[in-house]
Amino acid sequence: MADRATVARKARGLTQADLARLSNVGLSTISSIEAGHDGVTLASLLKVLSALDLLEQADQIFCLEKDPAIVEYGRERLSKWGGGRR
Repeated sequence: MADRATVARKARGLTQADLARLSNVGLSTISSIEAGHDGVTLASLLKVLSALDLLEQADQIFCLEKDPAIVEYGRERLSKWGGGRR
């Protein structure tokens, strides 16, 4: 993620300060993301991804239909719920 964020920023001709301003986050947040440090909030990361026009790609991470374990869990829950209800 760190390398991807750095390359995406540079490909857009942005400095870290530019991206911080566009994202409405601190410069230290951009530095932390690009260095791969823990502790960056999800909200800040989403702001940065939005500023880089990468939010749609990040949305796939949270897409429940793409996670086979969640799909199977849903099927099991629905069958249990539907089986006991008449």
